[in-house]
Amino acid sequence: MKIALPIENNELSQHFGRCEKFMIVEIENGEIKGKEIIENTAREGREGVGTTSASLIADKGVDAIIVQNIGPKAYNVLKQLGIEIYKANSTSIDECIKLFLEKKLEKFE
Repeated sequence: MKIALPIENNELSQHFGRCEKFMIVEIENGEIKGKEIIENTAREGREGVGTTSASLIADKGVDAIIVQNIGPKAYNVLKQLGIEIYKANSTSIDECIKLFLEKKLEKFE
């Protein structure tokens, strides 16, 4: 399983579509097997940055994303692609991953 987190300045970004980078975390048997940081090449766009960002992480084979906020268009694209969306209550990347592994994050519905 792969999860994505929008990051900015080594914290969870408040803005999904305009975040600086995405951290892609690969999880196997409840353990972190690897991490990859990718640039959010959509962030400087004039419009449609949320949907373009959603496509960017989908292309990486992501199964779930952890966000603080997400716009309705990006939300709909992710849902259509079968990517689960979880709500973060912390800006700590490590805390968000820990809570995800413990199944303590609430899904956006």
